[in-house]
Amino acid sequence: MTRDNRTGRGRSGGTGVVADRLSGAASTRRGLWPGRRGAAAELAGADLAGRVFSGRGLRGADLRGAYLSGADLRGTDLRGARLRGADLRDADLSSAVLAGADLSGAMLVGTYLTGADLRDADLRGAYLRDVDLRGAFLGRADLRDADASATILRGAVLQGADATDAILDTADLRAADLRGLRLAGARLHRVDLRGADARGTELGEATLCAARLDRLRWSAATTWPQNEWAHRVRSTSRETAPDVFEVEGSRHG
Repeated sequence: MTRDNRTGRGRSGGTGVVADRLSGAASTRRGLWPGRRGAAAELAGADLAGRVFSGRGLRGADLRGAYLSGADLRGTDLRGARLRGADLRDADLSSAVLAGADLSGAMLVGTYLTGADLRDADLRGAYLRDVDLRGAFLGRADLRDADASATILRGAVLQGADATDAILDTADLRAADLRGLRLAGARLHRVDLRGADARGTELGEATLCAARLDRLRWSAATTWPQNEWAHRVRSTSRETAPDVFEVEGSRHG
């Protein structure tokens, strides 16, 4: 076992072992495609930094604790994959399918996830700083305790997701679909919510400070951190449709 000075993590086996695993997975597709026999690829703890997987099927793969920094995973099928604690810093997962994947505790700093499908994914405690999630689908995803500071979520769909106690400082949520999103206890300092849809969003007990809210849509089911916040938003909003309100102000403290 050698040591990677960049991460302090152990690197298992060596390139020969990993190559054999990848070769087997690529040639036989064991368990990587629906209806095929065999187990999914087992690459837990493997050093796959900079590898190209673009378009490959890794459905249900075991990549727990794998080192995938800088890897090319564009359009890869990772449905149900186990990526708990994996290092995906600066990896490109644009348009990847990660529905139902376990990314809890994963390191996703600087990762590209534009247009990715993360519906029902487990992102509890994940590090999502500076991640590009523009247009991504995160419906019903579990983001509890995740750190998504400075993350770009412009136009993303987070309908029904749970971001309780998450950190979203300076996140860009412009035009995002936040309907039914749970943000209780979340930290939202200097977050940009312009044009977002927050109908039914739960912001109770969240820390909302210096937020951009112009054109934010909300409804009677939307809950605010405090009565003061509720009053402030209501006083600067107009009703655009039955039970649909839109904020007209520019910034709220």
